[in-house]
Amino acid sequence: MVFRYIKLSKIASLLAVIIFFAACKQKVSEISPERKDIVESVYASATIKSANQYALYSNVSGLLLSLLVKEGDSVIEGQVIAVLDNENPGLQAENARLAMELSRKNLGNLDELKSQLNTARNQATLDSINYQRQLHLWSKDVGTKAQLEKAKLMYDASANNLKALQVRYIQTRSQLNAALQQAENQYGITQKSSGDFLVKSRINGRVYSLNYKAGELVTQQKAVALLGSKGQFIVELSIDEVDIARVATGMKVLLTLESYPQKVFEARLSRVLPNIDSRTQTFLAEAEFTSAPPALYPGLTAEASIVISKKANALLIPLNYLKTDSSVLTKKGEVKVLTGVRSLEKVEILSGITEQTTLIKP
Repeated sequence: MVFRYIKLSKIASLLAVIIFFAACKQKVSEISPERKDIVESVYASATIKSANQYALYSNVSGLLLSLLVKEGDSVIEGQVIAVLDNENPGLQAENARLAMELSRKNLGNLDELKSQLNTARNQATLDSINYQRQLHLWSKDVGTKAQLEKAKLMYDASANNLKALQVRYIQTRSQLNAALQQAENQYGITQKSSGDFLVKSRINGRVYSLNYKAGELVTQQKAVALLGSKGQFIVELSIDEVDIARVATGMKVLLTLESYPQKVFEARLSRVLPNIDSRTQTFLAEAEFTSAPPALYPGLTAEASIVISKKANALLIPLNYLKTDSSVLTKKGEVKVLTGVRSLEKVEILSGITEQTTLIKP
């Protein structure tokens, strides 16, 4: 009998605890609407990037001989970042240079052929004069026919020799010019190929990371360095396709960064890329800081709210007190409401309830 009494006492105590917590829960779950300002916004995940940030790749593969900069260094456009092993391309470039010099020398040897051409032209002129003189004498019955024929033969020979030298000169000059052009082109190609082993910056900026050490094999698939503008940063946003139609350039963006807790920074939406990422079903956008943290680094993550609209003194309830998109629970039962602006946590009520209405959490 005593055992039964103790057991019933325990059950009664347990029921009392359950009723107490149920009452507390019911009390906590009841609220009334309140009037406050509300900001309607679109959420976006964000990453900090340096302005003009890009990954610097090598055009060729090869062993890394040396890095000429350190992480954090400032660089200018065209500055060499890394030097790769270029022994074979260097030899090819030298051979091409020698071939080009030889072609230029051969083209200079045309002077000798030009001198022969001038001599042949003078000889042809002289033989032509002698032939014309013999013709004139022959017309006056002076001289012999043999003398006339000899003068004609000499003139014909010198004229033919002149023509042959002229053709030879033109052909040789054309061939040597073509050979020189080919040698110069080949030298230019090998020079560029040799230059590919010098990895250079394309911007004035800063080195944010280096991905190789001296002696390692550099490939065309892995970036040599990460470069970007010095002291200029942008915010790269990832916006869900559901929200993309609601945002536009010029909108204010509120940012919270893990590295600066309890602080909010402002930016302005500057660009929205029109192409969707099929893997994540999101759109990329960019924002520029209007109030930035004192120190920023590429790769920092942030949470962003793109401000769509603001409304002052709105009648608000928590979003989780909506039973459906157009109804709430009150002590008198379910009531239809008309909603307005929404934030991540609150929703505006335009009609259906008042500040005096007691709401029950669904």
